[in-house]
Amino acid sequence: MNWKRALFGTWSWKRPIISLVSIYLALSVIVLFFADRLIFQPPPSSYSLSEVGFKTITTDGGTLASFIIDAEPGQPTLLWSHGNAEDIGQLRSRLQMINKQTGYGILAYDYPGYGASEGSPSESTCHQSIQAAYLYLTEQKKIPADKIILVGQSVGSGPTCWLAGQKQTAGVVLISPFLSAFRTVTRVPLFLGDRFENLIEIKKSSSPLLVIHGDKDKVIPFEHGKKLYQLSPSQEKTFVQIEGAGHNDLFFKDSFKIAQLIGSFSKRSER
Repeated sequence: MNWKRALFGTWSWKRPIISLVSIYLALSVIVLFFADRLIFQPPPSSYSLSEVGFKTITTDGGTLASFIIDAEPGQPTLLWSHGNAEDIGQLRSRLQMINKQTGYGILAYDYPGYGASEGSPSESTCHQSIQAAYLYLTEQKKIPADKIILVGQSVGSGPTCWLAGQKQTAGVVLISPFLSAFRTVTRVPLFLGDRFENLIEIKKSSSPLLVIHGDKDKVIPFEHGKKLYQLSPSQEKTFVQIEGAGHNDLFFKDSFKIAQLIGSFSKRSER
């Protein structure tokens, strides 16, 4: 008896192809149904809504938690979409520092499922959240669009690029952005159902653009930020490389410089 043939069957050139297709289909199913769980990593809430500066904004999906600092007279307001695995409570000191240094107002919000925000995080609920925050600024706070600067860091570059394609604002700041969520892992488009396709959305915005990226980023490749900068049709755009900075230590490397960059960019966008 041929035990090798009994165990492994007769060789055919079709077998490796069938195996690869089967593996791809299995991975596609996993990606399709579990992508949001892999992309979004909300930490335990680090704040209470009773603390100074925190408030809720009502949305179609429920309560949206936000941290708000009013702008000094005549200064613009930053609409801040934060990175993954953090919430607005962890951002508080950073945002206060930027406000103190520039005088700009700030509205930072938590995605659904983060901090005190209700709901579950997904691409669509993040879009709803940034839209609600924008409407709060324009309709409740009466801040004109040309006094709003969109800031998105890491996963926050997704809703930021999306809103930038919908609204003309004073400017867009992308910090450690990705081309798309899946491309941070696959580098090339392998699966259907990709999330936050910034490489498409960035082409819809002509607002002034500032891209900041650390050249030692191991989470989102440095080339992603550079490529988004190149794809942007904006006539006023700047790319800044933070030398020696990775993904999670960007502000620790040079928070003062980043605040200065945002400040100087804001002044340029007002011209």
